[in-house]
Amino acid sequence: MNFLNGSFKVGRLFEINIRVHILFLFWIAFRLFDASRQGFHWQFELLFLSLLFGIVLIHELGHCFGARAVGGDAHDIMMWPLGGLAYAHAPMRPWPQFVTVAAGPLVNVVFCLISGGIVLGYTGLLELILLNPFGGIYLTTGYSWIECLWIFYQVNLLLLAFNLLPIYPLDGGQLFHAIIWPFVGLQRASIIACQVGLVGCGLLAMWALSGQRGNMLLFIAIFGGLTCWQRYRAARHGLLVEDPNYMTYDPRRSQGRSFWSRIFKTKPRSRRPRRPVEFPNPNPGGWEARQGEENKTEADLDRILKKVHEQGINSLSYVERQKLERITRQRQKSEREFQRDNRV
Repeated sequence: MNFLNGSFKVGRLFEINIRVHILFLFWIAFRLFDASRQGFHWQFELLFLSLLFGIVLIHELGHCFGARAVGGDAHDIMMWPLGGLAYAHAPMRPWPQFVTVAAGPLVNVVFCLISGGIVLGYTGLLELILLNPFGGIYLTTGYSWIECLWIFYQVNLLLLAFNLLPIYPLDGGQLFHAIIWPFVGLQRASIIACQVGLVGCGLLAMWALSGQRGNMLLFIAIFGGLTCWQRYRAARHGLLVEDPNYMTYDPRRSQGRSFWSRIFKTKPRSRRPRRPVEFPNPNPGGWEARQGEENKTEADLDRILKKVHEQGINSLSYVERQKLERITRQRQKSEREFQRDNRV
């Protein structure tokens, strides 16, 4: 399922499209209706949901900026009832993947340190920040800045603790995957991370069904389990590969752009073009190997497009969709580089 098909664009930040899924609107409407039915002020519930939306959005922007910092890119963020999804594409190597994933929770860590420090300094109550992150959010009926800041701290603490659970679709599972990747390889690391994630999803589902935890955790457990299973099958069939385009450094990729300009997509400063430096080819047989990979990519693309023409886009499997998206990104990148190099 392509979740972007059921979403609409609400804005654009740093060349990243901010999209909201239609289910997110139904979820907000249900929360406001349920708050009014139980006698709570719907205005305060709306304030809380707006705060949650902003924190999750900045969390996803952290993933996007992390991907750009290591040579990748990001173009879309989608908000939906189970959180946010950053469509960030980082080089398929352990360190870039680790940085991309860790940049999201790092946002919540910074927010917790700042807001928790202010709350502790203003009230002097240590118990206000030494909370069980899974114990729920303690809401107040006041609108003072310190009460709002305390709620802000609790939401960040909950999101940080929840995202660091070792369930593969969550940040904790992906960090675990990136850490063991250099030691056991990509395929084996994916299998181990997905196995741990499936166990974690099962435990999360049992926890959701054992008490008054609501249906949200159960939905997250089901979604996480399906994602883990798809990734597990792809790894078992050896369909996860490192991207060879990122194996070596390309000096033309930055085009004189600084670290911050690559992240925030600001325009680079104009510089005098330099004469290209030619280096001897250390691998005479590299052209034949690259040509063989290109021929295999063309064959895969023809097969996928033929299947789409005959059976429709919904007939593609998860692996075929991922392969089609990867080929499309590579073609777009090559076209942009060609236009840039031939610009007068």
